[in-house]
Amino acid sequence: MPVTRRGSDVKHTGTKNVNTVPAINGWHWVLTGFALFRKSPAMWGFLALSYIMLMQLLGMIPVFGWFAATVLIPAFSASFMIASRALDQGGKLRFDLLLSGFKSNLPALLGQGGLYLASGLAILGLSALVDGGLLLQLMVLGAKPPAAAFEDGSLAAAAMLAATLYLPVLAAFWFAPALSSWRNMSALQALFYSFFAALRNWRAFFAYGLALVLLSLACGFALFVLALLVRGMFGNKSQDAFVLVMLPVMLTYVPTLFASFYASYRDVFPDADNAPAGEIAADAQ
Repeated sequence: MPVTRRGSDVKHTGTKNVNTVPAINGWHWVLTGFALFRKSPAMWGFLALSYIMLMQLLGMIPVFGWFAATVLIPAFSASFMIASRALDQGGKLRFDLLLSGFKSNLPALLGQGGLYLASGLAILGLSALVDGGLLLQLMVLGAKPPAAAFEDGSLAAAAMLAATLYLPVLAAFWFAPALSSWRNMSALQALFYSFFAALRNWRAFFAYGLALVLLSLACGFALFVLALLVRGMFGNKSQDAFVLVMLPVMLTYVPTLFASFYASYRDVFPDADNAPAGEIAADAQ
Protein backbone atom coordinates (compact mmCIF):
# COMPACT_ATOMS: atom_id res chain seq x y z
CA MET A 1 0.00 0.00 0.00
CA PRO A 2 1.38 3.42 -0.89
CA VAL A 3 1.71 6.07 1.74
CA THR A 4 -0.98 8.72 1.59
CA ARG A 5 -0.47 12.28 2.67
CA ARG A 6 -3.60 12.78 4.74
CA GLY A 7 -3.49 15.41 7.43
CA SER A 8 -3.91 12.72 10.08
CA ASP A 9 -0.81 10.92 8.85
CA VAL A 10 1.62 13.80 8.43
CA LYS A 11 2.12 16.56 10.97
CA HIS A 12 3.48 19.88 9.74
CA THR A 13 5.57 22.12 11.93
CA GLY A 14 6.08 25.80 11.46
CA THR A 15 9.89 25.61 11.49
CA LYS A 16 11.18 25.38 7.94
CA ASN A 17 8.11 23.29 7.04
CA VAL A 18 9.32 20.11 8.73
CA ASN A 19 6.99 17.10 8.68
CA THR A 20 6.57 14.43 11.32
CA VAL A 21 5.68 11.31 9.35
CA PRO A 22 4.28 7.94 10.49
CA ALA A 23 6.58 4.99 11.00
CA ILE A 24 5.37 3.20 7.85
CA ASN A 25 6.96 5.93 5.75
CA GLY A 26 10.38 4.55 6.69
CA TRP A 27 9.50 1.35 4.84
CA HIS A 28 8.34 3.32 1.83
CA TRP A 29 11.61 5.25 1.68
CA VAL A 30 13.29 1.99 0.68
CA LEU A 31 10.51 1.19 -1.81
CA THR A 32 10.84 4.66 -3.28
CA GLY A 33 14.59 4.22 -3.56
CA PHE A 34 14.14 0.97 -5.46
CA ALA A 35 11.46 2.50 -7.71
CA LEU A 36 13.83 5.35 -8.59
CA PHE A 37 16.59 2.83 -9.29
CA ARG A 38 14.29 0.92 -11.64
CA LYS A 39 13.75 4.05 -13.73
CA SER A 40 17.39 4.08 -14.86
CA PRO A 41 19.27 1.04 -13.51
CA ALA A 42 22.22 1.17 -15.91
CA MET A 43 23.04 4.83 -15.26
CA TRP A 44 22.46 4.40 -11.53
CA GLY A 45 24.94 1.55 -11.52
CA PHE A 46 27.44 3.60 -13.49
CA LEU A 47 27.14 6.57 -11.13
CA ALA A 48 27.42 4.38 -8.01
CA LEU A 49 30.41 2.47 -9.39
CA SER A 50 32.15 5.71 -10.40
CA TYR A 51 31.63 7.13 -6.91
CA ILE A 52 32.90 3.99 -5.21
CA MET A 53 35.98 3.83 -7.43
CA LEU A 54 36.73 7.50 -6.87
CA MET A 55 36.53 7.11 -3.11
CA GLN A 56 38.69 4.00 -3.29
CA LEU A 57 41.32 5.88 -5.28
CA LEU A 58 41.32 8.69 -2.73
CA GLY A 59 41.58 6.14 0.06
CA MET A 60 44.76 4.76 -1.46
CA ILE A 61 46.54 8.02 -0.60
CA PRO A 62 47.97 7.57 2.91
CA VAL A 63 46.14 9.63 5.60
CA PHE A 64 45.33 12.59 3.33
CA GLY A 65 43.17 10.43 1.08
CA TRP A 66 40.93 9.36 3.96
CA PHE A 67 40.66 12.96 5.14
CA ALA A 68 39.78 14.22 1.64
CA ALA A 69 37.25 11.47 0.98
CA THR A 70 35.52 12.18 4.29
CA VAL A 71 35.33 15.94 3.66
CA LEU A 72 33.81 15.36 0.22
CA ILE A 73 31.02 13.05 1.42
CA PRO A 74 28.39 15.84 1.91
CA ALA A 75 29.05 17.25 -1.57
CA PHE A 76 28.61 13.82 -3.14
CA SER A 77 25.53 13.23 -0.98
CA ALA A 78 24.06 16.42 -2.42
CA SER A 79 24.91 15.15 -5.90
CA PHE A 80 22.96 11.94 -5.39
CA MET A 81 20.06 13.93 -3.91
CA ILE A 82 20.04 16.13 -7.02
CA ALA A 83 20.24 13.08 -9.29
CA SER A 84 17.35 11.40 -7.48
CA ARG A 85 15.24 14.52 -7.64
CA ALA A 86 15.91 14.97 -11.35
CA LEU A 87 14.80 11.40 -12.02
CA ASP A 88 11.79 11.74 -9.71
CA GLN A 89 10.60 14.79 -11.63
CA GLY A 90 10.76 13.12 -15.01
CA GLY A 91 14.31 13.99 -16.01
CA LYS A 92 17.14 11.67 -16.99
CA LEU A 93 20.21 10.62 -15.09
CA ARG A 94 23.42 11.98 -16.57
CA PHE A 95 27.00 11.34 -15.59
CA ASP A 96 27.64 15.03 -14.89
CA LEU A 97 25.09 14.85 -12.04
CA LEU A 98 27.74 12.99 -10.05
CA LEU A 99 29.44 16.35 -9.51
CA SER A 100 26.30 18.49 -9.37
CA GLY A 101 26.58 18.86 -5.60
CA PHE A 102 29.85 20.73 -6.06
CA LYS A 103 27.95 23.48 -7.88
CA SER A 104 25.38 24.13 -5.16
CA ASN A 105 26.43 26.00 -1.99
CA LEU A 106 29.81 24.28 -1.99
CA PRO A 107 31.25 26.31 0.94
CA ALA A 108 28.49 25.02 3.23
CA LEU A 109 28.93 21.45 1.98
CA LEU A 110 32.69 21.56 2.51
CA GLY A 111 32.06 23.05 5.94
CA GLN A 112 29.84 20.08 6.70
CA GLY A 113 32.60 17.80 5.43
CA GLY A 114 35.11 19.38 7.78
CA LEU A 115 32.74 18.97 10.71
CA TYR A 116 32.04 15.38 9.63
CA LEU A 117 35.76 14.67 9.61
CA ALA A 118 36.22 16.29 13.03
CA SER A 119 33.30 14.26 14.42
CA GLY A 120 34.72 11.04 13.01
CA LEU A 121 38.14 11.69 14.48
CA ALA A 122 36.61 12.56 17.85
CA ILE A 123 34.61 9.33 17.86
CA LEU A 124 37.62 7.26 16.86
CA GLY A 125 39.65 9.06 19.53
CA LEU A 126 37.12 8.07 22.18
CA SER A 127 37.12 4.50 20.90
CA ALA A 128 40.88 4.45 21.51
CA LEU A 129 40.09 4.42 25.23
CA VAL A 130 38.78 0.89 24.69
CA ASP A 131 41.22 -0.65 22.20
CA GLY A 132 44.29 1.55 22.48
CA GLY A 133 43.71 3.20 19.09
CA LEU A 134 43.52 0.07 16.93
CA LEU A 135 40.21 1.07 15.31
CA LEU A 136 41.56 4.55 14.68
CA GLN A 137 44.67 3.14 12.98
CA LEU A 138 42.53 0.74 10.94
CA MET A 139 40.21 3.48 9.65
CA VAL A 140 42.78 6.22 9.05
CA LEU A 141 45.99 4.35 8.26
CA GLY A 142 44.60 1.02 7.09
CA ALA A 143 46.75 -0.77 9.67
CA LYS A 144 45.65 -4.35 10.26
CA PRO A 145 44.82 -5.01 13.94
CA PRO A 146 46.66 -7.85 15.68
CA ALA A 147 44.89 -11.15 16.20
CA ALA A 148 44.76 -10.52 19.95
CA ALA A 149 42.41 -7.55 19.38
CA PHE A 150 39.88 -9.91 17.83
CA GLU A 151 40.35 -12.58 20.45
CA ASP A 152 39.93 -10.37 23.52
CA GLY A 153 37.01 -8.46 22.01
CA SER A 154 38.60 -5.03 22.44
CA LEU A 155 38.24 -4.16 18.75
CA ALA A 156 34.59 -5.23 18.73
CA ALA A 157 33.91 -3.19 21.86
CA ALA A 158 35.56 -0.14 20.31
CA ALA A 159 33.50 -0.59 17.14
CA MET A 160 30.29 -0.82 19.17
CA LEU A 161 31.17 2.33 21.09
CA ALA A 162 31.99 4.16 17.86
CA ALA A 163 28.71 3.05 16.27
CA THR A 164 26.73 4.27 19.27
CA LEU A 165 28.46 7.64 19.28
CA TYR A 166 27.96 7.91 15.53
CA LEU A 167 24.15 7.79 15.70
CA PRO A 168 23.60 11.46 16.70
CA VAL A 169 26.24 12.49 14.15
CA LEU A 170 24.37 10.55 11.48
CA ALA A 171 21.13 12.30 12.46
CA ALA A 172 22.78 15.71 12.15
CA PHE A 173 24.24 14.96 8.72
CA TRP A 174 21.32 12.98 7.25
CA PHE A 175 19.39 15.89 5.72
CA ALA A 176 22.12 18.52 5.97
CA PRO A 177 23.55 18.25 2.40
CA ALA A 178 20.12 18.71 0.82
CA LEU A 179 19.25 21.56 3.17
CA SER A 180 22.42 23.45 2.26
CA SER A 181 22.09 22.64 -1.43
CA TRP A 182 18.38 23.35 -1.91
CA ARG A 183 17.55 25.75 0.92
CA ASN A 184 20.87 27.58 0.99
CA MET A 185 21.42 26.92 4.70
CA SER A 186 24.80 27.34 6.30
CA ALA A 187 26.58 24.21 7.49
CA LEU A 188 25.65 24.67 11.15
CA GLN A 189 22.07 25.67 10.41
CA ALA A 190 21.57 22.61 8.18
CA LEU A 191 23.06 20.30 10.81
CA PHE A 192 20.76 21.79 13.46
CA TYR A 193 17.57 21.29 11.46
CA SER A 194 18.65 17.86 10.25
CA PHE A 195 19.30 16.61 13.77
CA PHE A 196 15.97 17.69 15.20
CA ALA A 197 14.03 16.59 12.11
CA ALA A 198 15.59 13.12 12.39
CA LEU A 199 14.91 13.04 16.13
CA ARG A 200 11.30 14.05 15.58
CA ASN A 201 10.91 11.24 13.04
CA TRP A 202 12.69 8.52 15.01
CA ARG A 203 9.83 6.07 14.45
CA ALA A 204 10.11 6.34 10.68
CA PHE A 205 13.89 5.99 10.90
CA PHE A 206 13.52 2.91 13.09
CA ALA A 207 11.26 1.34 10.46
CA TYR A 208 13.69 2.46 7.77
CA GLY A 209 16.54 0.73 9.58
CA LEU A 210 14.53 -2.49 9.81
CA ALA A 211 13.73 -2.26 6.11
CA LEU A 212 17.42 -1.86 5.27
CA VAL A 213 18.25 -4.88 7.43
CA LEU A 214 15.69 -6.94 5.51
CA LEU A 215 17.05 -5.65 2.21
CA SER A 216 20.59 -6.52 3.29
CA LEU A 217 19.50 -10.02 4.30
CA ALA A 218 17.74 -10.49 0.97
CA CYS A 219 20.85 -9.39 -0.92
CA GLY A 220 23.01 -11.62 1.27
CA PHE A 221 20.76 -14.61 0.60
CA ALA A 222 20.82 -13.88 -3.14
CA LEU A 223 24.62 -13.77 -3.07
CA PHE A 224 24.74 -17.04 -1.12
CA VAL A 225 22.55 -18.81 -3.67
CA LEU A 226 24.53 -17.33 -6.55
CA ALA A 227 27.77 -18.41 -4.88
CA LEU A 228 26.57 -21.99 -4.79
CA LEU A 229 25.53 -21.84 -8.42
CA VAL A 230 28.80 -20.25 -9.51
CA ARG A 231 30.85 -22.80 -7.59
CA GLY A 232 28.95 -25.62 -9.20
CA MET A 233 29.39 -24.18 -12.69
CA PHE A 234 32.98 -22.90 -12.57
CA GLY A 235 34.69 -25.05 -9.95
CA ASN A 236 38.16 -23.72 -9.08
CA LYS A 237 37.51 -20.53 -11.06
CA SER A 238 34.41 -19.74 -9.05
CA GLN A 239 36.02 -16.96 -7.01
CA ASP A 240 36.71 -14.78 -10.04
CA ALA A 241 33.28 -15.51 -11.50
CA PHE A 242 31.59 -14.69 -8.21
CA VAL A 243 33.00 -11.16 -8.32
CA LEU A 244 31.14 -10.64 -11.58
CA VAL A 245 27.95 -12.00 -10.01
CA MET A 246 28.33 -9.87 -6.89
CA LEU A 247 28.73 -6.65 -8.86
CA PRO A 248 25.11 -6.33 -10.11
CA VAL A 249 23.78 -7.09 -6.63
CA MET A 250 25.96 -4.34 -5.14
CA LEU A 251 25.03 -1.94 -7.95
CA THR A 252 21.36 -2.50 -7.12
CA TYR A 253 21.69 -2.14 -3.37
CA VAL A 254 23.88 0.99 -3.33
CA PRO A 255 21.74 3.11 -5.72
CA THR A 256 18.59 2.03 -3.90
CA LEU A 257 20.19 3.18 -0.67
CA PHE A 258 21.24 6.54 -2.16
CA ALA A 259 17.80 7.17 -3.65
CA SER A 260 16.13 6.28 -0.34
CA PHE A 261 17.99 9.19 1.27
CA TYR A 262 16.19 11.50 -1.14
CA ALA A 263 12.85 9.83 -0.35
CA SER A 264 13.32 10.54 3.35
CA TYR A 265 14.17 14.19 2.67
CA ARG A 266 11.15 14.61 0.41
CA ASP A 267 8.85 13.34 3.15
CA VAL A 268 10.30 15.30 6.04
CA PHE A 269 11.22 18.54 4.22
CA PRO A 270 8.57 18.82 1.49
CA ASP A 271 9.07 21.39 -1.23
CA ALA A 272 6.26 22.80 -3.31
CA ASP A 273 7.28 20.72 -6.34
CA ASN A 274 7.73 17.45 -4.48
CA ALA A 275 5.27 14.64 -5.19
CA PRO A 276 3.78 12.59 -2.33
CA ALA A 277 6.13 9.86 -1.19
CA GLY A 278 3.58 7.09 -1.70
CA GLU A 279 3.06 7.80 -5.37
CA ILE A 280 6.42 6.56 -6.58
CA ALA A 281 6.74 3.92 -3.84
CA ALA A 282 3.62 2.29 -5.28
CA ASP A 283 5.54 1.69 -8.51
CA ALA A 284 7.86 -0.70 -6.67
CA GLN A 285 5.02 -3.00 -5.72
